[in-house]
Amino acid sequence: MNERRSSRRWNTFLNGRIVFNNRCSVLSCTVRDLSETGARISFADVSALPEEFELEIPNRGMRVYGRLMWSRGATHGVMFFDKLRPWMDPLRTVAA
Repeated sequence: MNERRSSRRWNTFLNGRIVFNNRCSVLSCTVRDLSETGARISFADVSALPEEFELEIPNRGMRVYGRLMWSRGATHGVMFFDKLRPWMDPLRTVAA
């Protein structure tokens, strides 16, 4: 079987956040697969998502803008507009 993806993906189990509505709305999710160009995310229940949003992965210090590409119940595919970029959550404390 031929692989259609443009970049290598890694199986993950990371906490993520979908941020939208001018950063006023946040949904917690699990990032199941991750690559430089996209991700597969899942929720505890079936969730409707906006067409475009930010995906934040706080424990990796990453944030990226993306577009919803497909949905199957509680699981969704996201295509990134840009590569993942570093970001520091202002609410996250760093041990000294």
